[in-house]
Amino acid sequence: MREGAAESANEAVKKFLSFDIVSRENAKIKYVKKLVINDNFRKRERCFVAEGLRLCYDAFLSSVLIDEIYYTDEAAQKFSEKIGELIDYAGRAYCVPADILREISDTKTPQGVVCVCEKLDKPFSLNTISSVNKIIVLENIQDPRNLGTILRTAEALGVGFVVMSKGCCDVYNPKVLRGSMGAAFRVKTFFADEICDAIKSLKESEFKVLAAVPDDSASLITDVNLNGRTAIAIGNEGNGLTCGVVDVCDQVVTIPMHGRAESLNAAIAAGILMWEMMREVGG
Repeated sequence: MREGAAESANEAVKKFLSFDIVSRENAKIKYVKKLVINDNFRKRERCFVAEGLRLCYDAFLSSVLIDEIYYTDEAAQKFSEKIGELIDYAGRAYCVPADILREISDTKTPQGVVCVCEKLDKPFSLNTISSVNKIIVLENIQDPRNLGTILRTAEALGVGFVVMSKGCCDVYNPKVLRGSMGAAFRVKTFFADEICDAIKSLKESEFKVLAAVPDDSASLITDVNLNGRTAIAIGNEGNGLTCGVVDVCDQVVTIPMHGRAESLNAAIAAGILMWEMMREVGG
């Protein structure tokens, strides 16, 4: 580590109000730890935790409000410039020992920086998506890694909107945030209390809604016309879509598969379906 960079990190810490926390029994450490592990607590507090330099800095670049940053001396020296920017941007900064930071970490090898952020105000509704033509509907996706990957793929492919049932895992789960590589900060989402009602609303807005199922009798997604306003519903990892959702959709579709595979991982299936849907747009 260059001496000048280390001095820069120290100056950044001195310039902005920063406090030391040395006990894992500190109330703030307990608060952050609860935000990491408890979905309901995150919902009630309307806050979430971003961990790792890349994700924290992505939150900053995405204009997410950062209330607090917790960092180690080692991180401040290693990532001096970006840690300094985060300290400048955050409401409060706390320097903590590495063992204390591990208490509020959700990873095996923490990078030494954790931010407490305010949940994004996403007032999107199904009545405000007149400019959106392609939508993914997710029912009861419960693996946070799957949800994170789906959001990341949706952003990469340009899917305009993601509708999620209340049975989906929390989009601010630390594993979802990491899996999405920050896409959760930017992808437009709508959380539906009643997913069938949401699908009916899409149909009223002239969306053709397709139900993705692992069924040989369903239409192959490669043979379906996906032009125009289209939404594809994808179900739970183990059980797929509920019968109620399938019944309210316009058509059932499936991904052509070979060999003895009966189904695909939900995130992989979603990626293929989104690619097919957006390929039509590109063509």
